[in-house]
Amino acid sequence: MDCKILLTGAEGQLGNCLFYKLNEFFNVFSSSKNGNNKSKINKLDITDSAEVEKNINLFNPNIIINCAAITNVDFCEKNKSICYDVNVNGLKNLIKYSDKETKIIHISSDYVYDGENNSYDETLAPNPINYYGKTKLESENILIGSRRSYIIIRPNTLYSLKGENFFTWVYNSLTNNRKINVVDDQVSNPSFVPSLASSIIDMILMNGEGLYHHGSKDSITRYDFAIAISKKFNFNDKLIKKTNTKTLNQIARRPLSSILNCSKIENDFNIKMSYIDECLD
Repeated sequence: MDCKILLTGAEGQLGNCLFYKLNEFFNVFSSSKNGNNKSKINKLDITDSAEVEKNINLFNPNIIINCAAITNVDFCEKNKSICYDVNVNGLKNLIKYSDKETKIIHISSDYVYDGENNSYDETLAPNPINYYGKTKLESENILIGSRRSYIIIRPNTLYSLKGENFFTWVYNSLTNNRKINVVDDQVSNPSFVPSLASSIIDMILMNGEGLYHHGSKDSITRYDFAIAISKKFNFNDKLIKKTNTKTLNQIARRPLSSILNCSKIENDFNIKMSYIDECLD
């Protein structure tokens, strides 16, 4: 397929997975805030309008995949201006300096929801309860209002072998025989990063457009997810202590139930969501 893709956030867990998968199919300009010459990742800070304009003019992409974001929910709650600059203003720059025909694929979050429902499909109105979720919802609305060709994907609890995520936290803690406290009242259907990256490529190849949810076929509490990881990798699950959200006293509020209904992406693109156990295998 003769298509040029500009990828931002290529050193994050999703961006890095896409970096390898996209190169099999497309001409890719991969970038991250600091760049990485060794990995052939270009320097592009999406909050720097001059840098965005220069790089987009040089490469002239058909598609921009925006994986650049600040996703640490508590950091966002404490550092609102930094969070807003990356999660909202960064996307504004990508829209402003790219051609009107350039499709933008933007990664959002299950945290646009308040957690009051058992599950959410794309028709339910968002109601974020933390600042991170608010910036993600605002960025969605800006992209939809830009009259550009777009795909917005809301994944749920991204995890993989790379970067800081729930899986690596549990895995590394148990590897080092560290006790961990895990909540049993937050439930989601986590998105396995390689599965999400493959879904994004399928959506590109099928010229998809619109708003889509992505997650596993089944849902699980954080505590049960930690136990499943422990059993799969033969760790000592006695190191995992059950707690609840109130006891943890985290800086930012979390939605207690953020199960995403993924029927739309499955039906529109014939993409089958994976079960958690398959992904852990």
